[in-house]
Amino acid sequence: MIHPSLDYDNDDSVTLYRQVIDHPAKPNPDMGHYVTVVEGSAAGLTLELGLKPVTLGRHHDNDLVLPDSFVSGRHCRIAHEGGAVWVTDLNSTNGCFINGQRVSGSVRWPDSDSLQVGNQVLRHVYQVRRDREQSTQLTEDIGHAAEYVASLLPPPLEVGTVTTEWICTPSAKLGGDNFGYYWLDAERFVFYLIDVCGHGVGAALHSVSVASLLRQQFLPGVDFSRPSEVLTALNRALPMEKYGSMYFTLWYGVYLPRSRRLDFASAGHPPGLLFSDQGQQRQALATDNPPVGVIPNTAFQERGVSLAPPCALFLYSDGVFEITTSSGHWWSADAFAHYLHQQFQIQQARPLALFQAIRAMTRAGRFEDDFTLLRLNFNA
Repeated sequence: MIHPSLDYDNDDSVTLYRQVIDHPAKPNPDMGHYVTVVEGSAAGLTLELGLKPVTLGRHHDNDLVLPDSFVSGRHCRIAHEGGAVWVTDLNSTNGCFINGQRVSGSVRWPDSDSLQVGNQVLRHVYQVRRDREQSTQLTEDIGHAAEYVASLLPPPLEVGTVTTEWICTPSAKLGGDNFGYYWLDAERFVFYLIDVCGHGVGAALHSVSVASLLRQQFLPGVDFSRPSEVLTALNRALPMEKYGSMYFTLWYGVYLPRSRRLDFASAGHPPGLLFSDQGQQRQALATDNPPVGVIPNTAFQERGVSLAPPCALFLYSDGVFEITTSSGHWWSADAFAHYLHQQFQIQQARPLALFQAIRAMTRAGRFEDDFTLLRLNFNA
């Protein structure tokens, strides 16, 4: 078969054709070509390539179904021909990219290179089948761990003095972001957002440990209504030198509805953004504290502000604004704050809508870091 991506008017292309087609490598029955989703909502899905080409897409009649709004119904075709693996874009809306280069027509997909399809990143691996079975088991175990981490996140609060909505999407199967909220008693509402340095299993385990200490109040002698005490105790209990050099940023707040007062402390974390007067007023809430676990014996500081309900507070991780836009510009925290203010004023500042809009701005159509955005509404 003559592959359509080869230019037969070029002598080098003809030589490549003869090498690939006329003298194919002898198949090894113990080896297989595999396509695996390594990043995105479908992470862990794996398909072994055979003699028949396979299709990838959002519709259920594809060989590999990718439930992603940025993936077309029938996005691309992958074929194993002449000892090589080829990707053909099927006129998809958002295209396919091999190592950042857009696929035009049919392009060879080298072993271990990345293929981006929508918000999913896939790898082609030529691997011993026994090793693949072990790798698949590990992927399944990580998937179960991700499900467990997600189950620890609190459900949105839809009624009451405080209501919440959020989105939390790790850049890999497991991430270092975590958050929570609960009523300490009838008069005090506690909430927090954690961002552990790094990604993957280690960061996820550390973030779960921190969240457990806060959720179950496992810091002896600490008044959990005092943000400065909480951060100081966490810094003392979790020094980075004892936890694989991992540290974390944190925003911790306590709201008192009766007095309409918010006490808070941030530790190296992006400021909370408070909007009031139907979005006419914007206030950045932060304290000058280092990340938790970095500097021993730090006495963390806290602040307090008066709220004028109804108002809304946004907490987020740095993955929300640390993006490269489609025009090649690096976004910033200030640019995000300005954008959020605009969206709030036109009532478009819902976490899911913000996630979709910001993702569409990115150069690659995906986030390189965990994306966590929590909105808290303080009602009259």
